[in-house]
Amino acid sequence: MSNDLAVSLPMDFADETVSRAKELLDESISKFQTAAAISMFNWGNVYMCRGRKKMDGGREPPIEEDGPLGAAIAIADSFDEVEELFNLAKDRFEKALSIKPDHHDSLIALAQRRYERARLLAAAAGLSGEGGKVAAGHDVAKRTAEAEAEFAGASADYEAVLKMLNELPEEGKKEKTEEEKAQFQKMVEEAVARGEEPPSDEEPSLKSQVKVMLGNTHFEHSQMLARLGKEWKPLFDVSLKIFTEAGCAQSDIDGAIKMHRGKRMEAGK
Repeated sequence: MSNDLAVSLPMDFADETVSRAKELLDESISKFQTAAAISMFNWGNVYMCRGRKKMDGGREPPIEEDGPLGAAIAIADSFDEVEELFNLAKDRFEKALSIKPDHHDSLIALAQRRYERARLLAAAAGLSGEGGKVAAGHDVAKRTAEAEAEFAGASADYEAVLKMLNELPEEGKKEKTEEEKAQFQKMVEEAVARGEEPPSDEEPSLKSQVKVMLGNTHFEHSQMLARLGKEWKPLFDVSLKIFTEAGCAQSDIDGAIKMHRGKRMEAGK
């Protein structure tokens, strides 16, 4: 064996060892980044949950006897406190993204925060609930303009997230366990027994979930426009199209249509 070959064998081995060590280090860094981002994201969600709870005004009464309750009502009685909680949530979501820029859950959470803040601003302007009242100390025109801007901003953010998700490779379908299959079959049978549409066997993808959020944003925005006497139907139609694309059950879509503020105003309800 030549000296050159004798020397090259351990050097090749060393190069391979260093390369593998670097791979392991990179994997560890990525895992720590993900864990840190998730921690910040969860911290932000705690603030969002507290804020939503303080602006929860229940639901509108049913439009027909024994019918389902109407849309969720936002209240602005604790406006300043909710604003502070939403700002704290925003800070945590942005910190999560500073750690891991492609943390999609935090991007979605920032859009959802804008949606919830739009509902809060609309409530402060007296644009929520059956007999919505203007919150003390708030300028109606100012809060209305801010709410419209936040609805539009949330929609743009959701669209940006969808664009990013569309550029990712499709995930393979996860096979259900026998226990999961049995649970699903039980849900189908119970729904049929109640005369309801059975649930879909397809697990909603992240893209479908974001589409539902985007549809909700357009839907709520169109309700506010209806209250203001502005043109609301184009945005309403867009929301229904998005719900359909997201795979929402037609019965759920039909129920939402009946509860829409613009539709109720047209029907005098």
